[in-house]
Amino acid sequence: MKVRISFLLLGLLLISLTGCGKILYISKLGWHQGFIAFHSVPVQQVLENEELDEAAREKIFFIQEVKDFGERRLGLKGTNSYSKLFQAESPILHVVTASEKDRLRLHVWKFPIVGRVTYKGFFTREDALKEKKSLEEMGYDTFVHGVSAYSTLGWLKDPIFSSFLDWKEEALANLILHEMTHGTVYFKGETEFNEQMATFIGNRGAIEFLAEKYGPESKEVVEAIRNQEDDLLFSEWIDQACQRLSSYYGKEISREGKLGGREEVFRILKEEFRETRARFKTESYRGFEKIDLNNAVLLAYRRYLHRLQRFEILYGQLGRDVSKVVEYFKTIQASGDKPSSYLDRWLKERGITVPNPKDN
Repeated sequence: MKVRISFLLLGLLLISLTGCGKILYISKLGWHQGFIAFHSVPVQQVLENEELDEAAREKIFFIQEVKDFGERRLGLKGTNSYSKLFQAESPILHVVTASEKDRLRLHVWKFPIVGRVTYKGFFTREDALKEKKSLEEMGYDTFVHGVSAYSTLGWLKDPIFSSFLDWKEEALANLILHEMTHGTVYFKGETEFNEQMATFIGNRGAIEFLAEKYGPESKEVVEAIRNQEDDLLFSEWIDQACQRLSSYYGKEISREGKLGGREEVFRILKEEFRETRARFKTESYRGFEKIDLNNAVLLAYRRYLHRLQRFEILYGQLGRDVSKVVEYFKTIQASGDKPSSYLDRWLKERGITVPNPKDN
């Protein structure tokens, strides 16, 4: 699954939480984050190891170049992240998403600082599956998937996970810039918008970085552009799929009738995806067809890609300059306005209307 996650670890905020469940959850996050911090090795020490594989050495330098580009050219916040390396296998986190069964409405968790969050991350698959079971017993659709990285939003020094060193350059540049975006601009309680914004900046920022490093006609740039085009295509498909499902749930039939008939809708959506799949230029979404669809699955994917085209339009309006897009979102953050409404209003003032599918 082509997803990333930003996740703020709130181990120092235990006293502000109520309920044993939340305290236990935050305690576990804090323990795992402390373990990662304690066992992370300074990059310079890693590079001085004569037994370090040359390919791994090059990837570490590559990550530092991406970080410098993000700060220097895109206006992303400078931090001490990626100055240490932690030995880890992917996935780093296991993320739970839940939705009501008879409508596209995500379950929400509430935390200090970050506000409302529509996913819940766990460092062990066992804990994620326990959460999944609990939610299913409450009547929710659920989806658990692994992610390769997370951001502490600049509060802590995010390490290089050793699994990064196996990534292709275009995917790795995208990942680092995506996570740096979270540490630069974050809208409290706006999980979906934060992820869509970071997806766009990761995509476009990676293209600009790779063009500067390898040249605009390089195979790395070509692949990064293909990844971005596939994201746009999948964004269009997932929004249409959710709109079709919302229309179905909006029918005046009983809840039991909706639940009984939705499998046919899911079957049709799978067929439509197979037709769309032929248009993809990369393998980014090759695993999607194998997943059993439910509301939580669709919303977990849509979280990163909903209405992605409007970010492309904004990019064009700002002279195809990613740094201006970053500044634009900093301006929204400073205004205190809701980012999605602000962007829609800004586009409308320029005679541009991007469809906004509504969920039932």
